[in-house]
Amino acid sequence: MPNNEYQNSFFKDLVDFKLRKYITRRVASTVYLFYLIIIPIATLILTYYTYTYAQGLFEVGLHWQLVAIWIAGPIIGLLTLIFTRLIIELNIAVVNIAENTESKS
Repeated sequence: MPNNEYQNSFFKDLVDFKLRKYITRRVASTVYLFYLIIIPIATLILTYYTYTYAQGLFEVGLHWQLVAIWIAGPIIGLLTLIFTRLIIELNIAVVNIAENTESKS
């Protein structure tokens, strides 16, 4: 169970309109978990719909385009997940740099 002091601090930092505290590191893992769940589900759904749409365009039989959809769909989903992770890590790195270089006054 989360510490009440941590929760109070998080919500206090969330409504800090002067933006003196960063919440990026606190929410980054939750955001990544969200994308880790959503991207594979969306990839499967979009690959299936693309396959059924393309199947209606082609005549009866298995064409290389239909096979390519099932190969390219997961690859595109994996690349999307990799780039999402890189963007989140980039944001965390920028926040770390900002915290380490801010004045200590």
